Amino acid sequence: MTRIAVLGPGGVGGVMAARLQRAGHEVTVIASERTAAVIASGGLHYTLPEGSGEASVEARSLLAEPVDVLVVATKAMDLLSALHRVPAGLLGGTAVVPLLNGIDHVAFLRAQLPGADVVASTISVEATRHRPGVVEQVSGFADVGVSLASDGGRRWAELAEGAGCSVTTVPDDATVLWRKLSFLGPLALLTTSAMVPVGEALSSHPDLLRPLVEEAAAAAGTAGVAVDAEANEARLRSLPAGMQSSMLKDALAGRAVELDAIAGPIIGALGRDGARATVEAVSSILAATA
Repeated sequence: MTRIAVLGPGGVGGVMAARLQRAGHEVTVIASERTAAVIASGGLHYTLPEGSGEASVEARSLLAEPVDVLVVATKAMDLLSALHRVPAGLLGGTAVVPLLNGIDHVAFLRAQLPGADVVASTISVEATRHRPGVVEQVSGFADVGVSLASDGGRRWAELAEGAGCSVTTVPDDATVLWRKLSFLGPLALLTTSAMVPVGEALSSHPDLLRPLVEEAAAAAGTAGVAVDAEANEARLRSLPAGMQSSMLKDALAGRAVELDAIAGPIIGALGRDGARATVEAVSSILAATA
């Protein structure tokens, strides 16, 4: 049994907490005072492709003892404020696994938690928190990418696979992070700039996907990561028509969106002139969510 804490039991964090607890591990979720109280008193209820139930997890607003693994599943813009709930002094030797969108959070966490083993990892899953303590994995897939550049990577890969995820390992951090972003970026920017699910967005904005995909692949190339733009485009076009990106869901609900985490690395790598479609999509989203 591995001692695991999950910081941020929203859609992704709640689903992973449930999966890891079902796999036989000791899981504690770390959340705001209100959410922790809701889960502590009412439980963490989940719906997965494998079935529904209640995960036997503890819930706290602060991490109070060391753990073997800390899964960080906050939104990118909430990361800094959430870190005060997990004291760095308790994380010496802990494998810290951020499942955030973007690129920069791995270096940030290594600077903030110098005693921890921060593992570059990603997850591709459509998951929703219906309300505090009630989460659902909407998609039939939960694909985890893991870099083996740190010692904790192999351990996390085993835990994720044991929890029912499909796991792909790569030897370096840049590859795992940019592979995810080069797919997620175009999906998020396309659907949210159109403010509709992917099928309708492809119909209403037929010429937008290709340049978004090409810019994301070119940005990955600046980091030494080869991305097949044509394969990514084909994969995006094959998605279920009703699929919504997490950014679109946040925008429709009036929540803050992860524009800096998702579009920022692409624009930063290529410059505004080299990322024209990405810049235009960001401008459209900013205008719609102002």
